Amino acid sequence: MILAVDLNNTSTVFAVMDAGKARLISRLATDKARTADEYAVLLALSFRQRDFELRQVEGAIISSVVPSLTAVIREAVRIATGHTALVIGPGVRTGLNIRLDDPAELGGDFVASAVAAIADYPLPCVLVVLGTAIAMGILDRSGSYVGGIIGPGPMVSQVALARGVAMLSNVSVSPTPQVICRSTNACVQSGLINGSAAMIDGLLERIEDELGERVSVVAWGDWADTILPRCRRKGIISDKELLMRGLWTIYGKNRRA
Repeated sequence: MILAVDLNNTSTVFAVMDAGKARLISRLATDKARTADEYAVLLALSFRQRDFELRQVEGAIISSVVPSLTAVIREAVRIATGHTALVIGPGVRTGLNIRLDDPAELGGDFVASAVAAIADYPLPCVLVVLGTAIAMGILDRSGSYVGGIIGPGPMVSQVALARGVAMLSNVSVSPTPQVICRSTNACVQSGLINGSAAMIDGLLERIEDELGERVSVVAWGDWADTILPRCRRKGIISDKELLMRGLWTIYGKNRRA
């Protein structure tokens, strides 16, 4: 039983993994102003409220796309669990063949998710994370990570519109009943949600054109439940535990090493 941590720009997700499955999950808002002590207190309290003491875990592993917070979260995990967490990065055994110009650029979230996807889904496969950014990672039919795509997530787009267009104000990012809307705020909401869905649909078509074959698609992230229902692409699989299963697998590879 280990603690797996996904540190991303929107939220930091902590999962107690047992036999490859998430037994308990807690989310904290990612806040660069918090100290390790503050994160540790919040982390321990969130699991204690679920009748679980973090000192029961045997180890921990972190994937991070927020470098400035990695050491803070690692220290918070050490305080809360008594274990120094493994951090996905150079020198960590993953078994993933990364065919990028600089493999070190690949975020730990995509490394872990790719490891799990290779084990669980048909190849080639496209990984889609819907968070602060809408990002895609592509695995070819041999299971090699061959590249990706990064675009703005709905919140980033909303903030950019509010700042850059004088007559547009901040609106809640939520779906509209229809695509064509009759108020400015609803028009923005439709553009954010339906635009994100259309971007995913269009990029998947172009990926398949470039690869020359059909791909399986697996998605996760804070905005998955909001955006995926608006996608026209059939067969997109929502897998909220994909990343955590990958972390579990990578932890096992390194524990045995």
